Amino acid sequence: MADPYQWRESVLSTRSLSYVSNMDAAEAMLRPSTLRKNTLSSITSSYADEDFQDALTQVPSADALPPSVSSSPLFRLPRDLRLQVYSHLLTSPQPIHWPIEHQSHSLTPQLLRTCRPIYEEAARVLYQTNTPTFAHPSDANMFAHALSNRSFACLIPHITLRIRSNDTRLWTGWFNTNAAERSLVRDLPGLRRLTIRYRGPRWQPSLNEKANADLWLKDPKLQEIILSVRKCVAEVRLLLCVRLPEEVIEVITRGVAAQSDRAEEGEERMPHVMFRRWVWLNGCHIRVEPLGKDDDI
Repeated sequence: MADPYQWRESVLSTRSLSYVSNMDAAEAMLRPSTLRKNTLSSITSSYADEDFQDALTQVPSADALPPSVSSSPLFRLPRDLRLQVYSHLLTSPQPIHWPIEHQSHSLTPQLLRTCRPIYEEAARVLYQTNTPTFAHPSDANMFAHALSNRSFACLIPHITLRIRSNDTRLWTGWFNTNAAERSLVRDLPGLRRLTIRYRGPRWQPSLNEKANADLWLKDPKLQEIILSVRKCVAEVRLLLCVRLPEEVIEVITRGVAAQSDRAEEGEERMPHVMFRRWVWLNGCHIRVEPLGKDDDI
């Protein structure tokens, strides 16, 4: 029998390949399709007829453990303590960039290969506690389809996307589509929070901090991303990654102390509020993230 999973060229980009299941596509063709305005609600109904919840809640009980591990010191511990052990070995405090050949996150995914009971308990920790980071929609699509068990995609609650303004249409195409083989809500149906690092705004020396911030928020490409992604995820945080002049960064780092000093002098020199904390715009939390000379998004 031929392998139903084949590589094919991405419909959104020629940068990389998307992992697509022909078998899943055939099943989708047999099901009646309807046009839906809200992709967030549509993905819930689409996955309702699949046994994702059953697959995600199967945890071996003490009575069901095979003899090979039932006497193991690890499995004599309470399950909460075992989960803490797994978390120590499988959780990184930093976002995990994918794909990348070498990463220094000190994770130990080899733990999942030791035995089936550990795999069934620890896999949930690996996918629920880490934050994958993607620089292209094809990367995120391939990640979801390359998982050994597609139900793991439902476990991932948070991801980070690195978006450049020139790639806006690539990303919004992935956000807006209802395609079964390639869309944000289909690839990662359990997603609850999304962080976007957006690189596009430039500092205008002729404008002050507030005027620069107001200009960036009116960026049509930024607005397009916000409107598209809000249909997919409940909570969105967007970082405007901007290279700022050193004098502006210095003022920001001085924080509240600098603000009080300026107030005594009667000067309004502190940057716009979004340089210091999150602001709310069109359903998204937005803040400026200053970039250094060697920083990238």
